[in-house]
Amino acid sequence: MNIEDWRNRIDELNDELIALLNKRASFAVEIGKIKKQKGLPVLDAAREEAVLNVVAEKAKKANGPLPPESFKNIFRTIIDETYKVEE
Repeated sequence: MNIEDWRNRIDELNDELIALLNKRASFAVEIGKIKKQKGLPVLDAAREEAVLNVVAEKAKKANGPLPPESFKNIFRTIIDETYKVEE
């Protein structure tokens, strides 16, 4: 495969990632509604830390080129952006 073939494959993955992140955000909107009804805070530091630890562990087991810390950083950003739609 040439560079354009690889770039096209990355573009396809980007489309899938966008769809998945929007789906995840939609779920967060619903969680935000429940939190609001129950008077719970948007930020749940314990849950966030648990998610990041699970992500890091799964990344470690996947044994890919990105280290677990990279996945933690990526998911920190995803979580931070998701909190904005929960409010």
